[in-house]
Amino acid sequence: MLWKIDRDDLAGFGGELDRSVSMPGWTNVWTMPIQNRVDMLATGVASPVGIRVLGPRLDDVVRVSEAIARVVRNVRGAVDVVADPIRGKPYLDIRIDRAKAARLGVSAEDINDVVETALGGTTATQTFEGRERRPVVVRYGRSHREDEDSVKNILVTARDGRDGGRPRQIPLSEVATVGIVEGPATIKSENGLLRNYVRLNVRDRDVVDFVSEARLIVEKSVSPPEGVSYEWTGRYEHEIQARRSVLIATPIVIVLIFILLYLTYHDAIDALILMLSVPGAIAGGVFFQWLIGSGLSTASWVGYIACLGMAVSTGIIMFVYLRDAVDRRGGIDRIGVDELRVAVLEGAAHRLRPKLLTEAVAVVGLAPLLWAGGVGAEVVRPMAAPVLGGILVADEIIDLFLPVLFYGVRLRRVRKRLGASRAIESPEPIDAGDSE
Repeated sequence: MLWKIDRDDLAGFGGELDRSVSMPGWTNVWTMPIQNRVDMLATGVASPVGIRVLGPRLDDVVRVSEAIARVVRNVRGAVDVVADPIRGKPYLDIRIDRAKAARLGVSAEDINDVVETALGGTTATQTFEGRERRPVVVRYGRSHREDEDSVKNILVTARDGRDGGRPRQIPLSEVATVGIVEGPATIKSENGLLRNYVRLNVRDRDVVDFVSEARLIVEKSVSPPEGVSYEWTGRYEHEIQARRSVLIATPIVIVLIFILLYLTYHDAIDALILMLSVPGAIAGGVFFQWLIGSGLSTASWVGYIACLGMAVSTGIIMFVYLRDAVDRRGGIDRIGVDELRVAVLEGAAHRLRPKLLTEAVAVVGLAPLLWAGGVGAEVVRPMAAPVLGGILVADEIIDLFLPVLFYGVRLRRVRKRLGASRAIESPEPIDAGDSE
C-alpha cells in the first residue's frame, strides 16, 4: 500500500531523504526558499537553534565553538549538532625575514610590490575599444607562480653593494619564508568581531524547553576566554516572542469577556458563573491534546484563546433559556421556590436542541482539521485540538453545573425576598417598657 506520507517524513530532519544524503561533519537544512531567506535575515541561522560565537581572535572562536558543540550533543533532544568548519583551506604564506632583507638591502615595500605584481598582477595601462576601457594587467606566467617552489624563485632586487654596487636579482626565498599553511575557508564578522555558528536541530522535545536546559549546561561546562562571548539564536526566538505576546493577550481576553458579560447582564455573580466555563474549556483542551499526542505551541495557545470565547458564548445560550424560563413565570421578584426549580429544569431541557446543534457544528467543522495535510497543516492541527476538546468538555460543564449554580443563586435571592416579606407582614411586638 502506497500510503501518503508527510513532508517531514520524507524531507524533514531525520526523514528518508535526510538519511540518504547525510555526510559526516555536515548538517542538512530542510526548509523553504523564502522561509530560509527570512530566517537568515532575521537571525542569521536557518536551523531551529543556533549558538552565535563572537570574539577578536579566530583561534579562540573556533575553540569555543567546538567546546559548545561537544557539550550540546549530550543534551536530550539535540541532533545534527555541527560547529561551522572554519579551517581547511590552504593559503600561501609569505613571511619576510627583515634581518636578512636589511643585510641584502631589500626593503619590505619592494618585496610586497614584487609579490603583488607577480601573483596578483598590476595594471600597466588601458586600451580603448570604442566606448569601452579594458585594463592591461601584467603578472608572471602560470608556470612561474603555480606552486610553492615556483613562488620561492620569484626575483627581487637587492642593493647590498656587491658587484660593484650594482643592483642584482635574488630569489624571494633568501629574504622570506614561503610555505603553504592551513587557514579559514571564510572569515565572517559581526559588530567588529569574528563570528562562528554552532547549528543544531531538536527532535522529540519542545524547542524552548531544550534551549532553557542547554543554556544552563553550557554556562556550567564552557568557560570562554576574555573577549569571547556567545548567544543563542534561531527560529525558536520567534516562538518565544509569540508566547510572550500570548501570555499578555490571554488575561486581557479573559478580563474583556468578564466586562462584556457584566455589561450585558448587569450582574457580577452571573458573569462569574459564566466565567466558570473558562477552566472547563482549558481542561478539555489539555486533555484532548494529550489524547492525540499534540504538544503546546504558539498555534495551540491561539486555539485556547478562541476556545475561551466559544465556551462562554455557549454558556450565554444556556443563560438565555434559564432567564427566559424564570421571566415567563413572573420573574425573580414574584416566583416561588417550587416554581423556580421547575423553571430551571425547563430552561435547561429546552437548551438541549441548540446544545446538540452547537456541538455537531463544532465537531463537523473542526474534526477534519486534525487530519489535515499540506501547507499550513502544522499550524491548523495544534490550533484545532484545544478548540474541539475545550468545546466538548465545556458544554458538559455548562449543561450540568451551570443550571445548578444558576438555581443556587436564584434560590438564595428568592429566600431572601420571602424572608423580608414575612418580616414586613408579621413585625415583632413592641415591649411596653420600651415604649415608656
